[in-house]
Amino acid sequence: MRIGIDARMISMSGIGTYLRNLTGGLAQIGGRHKFVLLLRHSDRGDLPALSSNFTIEEVEAAPYSLAEQFQVMRAVSRLKLDLIHHPHYAAPLFGGTPMVATIHDLIHQIFPEHCPSRLAWRMSWLLARRTASRARLILTVSEHSRRDILTHLGVPPEKVRLTYNCLPLGWGEGEPALPLPVLALGERPYFLHVGNHKIHKNLSLLLEAFSRLAPREKGIRLVLTGERGELEADLSRLHLEGDEVVFLGDLPNSALADVYRKAVALVFPSQYEGFGYPPLEAMGCGTPPIVSDAASLPEVVGDAGLIVPVGEVAPLAEAMERILSDVELRRRLSERAAERVRAFSWRNLAEKTLKAYEDAADIPG
Repeated sequence: MRIGIDARMISMSGIGTYLRNLTGGLAQIGGRHKFVLLLRHSDRGDLPALSSNFTIEEVEAAPYSLAEQFQVMRAVSRLKLDLIHHPHYAAPLFGGTPMVATIHDLIHQIFPEHCPSRLAWRMSWLLARRTASRARLILTVSEHSRRDILTHLGVPPEKVRLTYNCLPLGWGEGEPALPLPVLALGERPYFLHVGNHKIHKNLSLLLEAFSRLAPREKGIRLVLTGERGELEADLSRLHLEGDEVVFLGDLPNSALADVYRKAVALVFPSQYEGFGYPPLEAMGCGTPPIVSDAASLPEVVGDAGLIVPVGEVAPLAEAMERILSDVELRRRLSERAAERVRAFSWRNLAEKTLKAYEDAADIPG
């Protein structure tokens, strides 16, 4: 088969990580199929190592743009693909090529406040329902997301397949190239948050929990990826000044894995996640996660971390204090994490996705 993969989001977090892991995995397992990656020219540097059965077709339309509705559809038609895989619910509304789609979550549909406008929210529903209807098979990354898709998009259960996310190939291997902000962390213990600063990540709540802990645990820090930006007001309100809270900006994986390894714990109190890469990445480095009991997070973490009620400050602060003070607890959770991550392998993702491609091609249009 000649299989297209719409990889125009490969430089992003979340879906971009999924695409890098999937294409890298498909290149590793080989096979008789040919793959065509639809890609913007500026994103070529984010490609993993590919095999000879991959080619690249440049499509410059930006994700979520009106232009992608036409440019992607025309490219798919011109390339005479046997199948196209769209890694997001925002697939083109029309097209005759058999399609597989990955719907990671329904956060934009279930939580209107996460859309920039009422119109964008309505459009997200239109695209999600149309994609679910057009796709011969829908892939998703957690059992929680699978239940949401069945509940809200009204598709039959046999149409939705679970393909868990995975750690990147070679995650945590090699000598880290640490940038200066990481080197400046020194030897002081720190809690870590990795991810963007969108409202559903509950970072205001995390800062408040840390502000309760910091006076009792002198020298402890909270380290976050990204910039201070919208959190400035919370930092001022909670009197978190000086070097108590450190922002690292964007880090390459080579540096990020080492930041995970040196942390006391990852703290990830998100309101909603279709999967949530950071807890898996932390467990892959032997670092226990503290997560909320929301959405897919308990499913991913299992017994390898601490799970607290979503949206509650006191239990989060108590979990942070507990894991900081109990060395034996951290050791046990670290051992469980090493076992837990085996369920999320790149080979499983690649093989199950390839099987979905082959099965979808045999489903009548």
